[in-house]
Amino acid sequence: MQDRITRQRLAGDPPDLLISPRLAHVGLLEYNRAEETIREGRHALELILPLLKDVIG
Repeated sequence: MQDRITRQRLAGDPPDLLISPRLAHVGLLEYNRAEETIREGRHALELILPLLKDVIG
């Protein structure tokens, strides 16, 4: 349900940039995996950061 709500909100008001770490394997309530999800988020940012810096100038 949360995924559906998120998709509808993004379609109605899309962000300028969306960074999507690979977290499909982590459940919504698996708080015990916080370190892993933070690492994935940082990794996703590291991949997009050079492009982002070029866009911003």
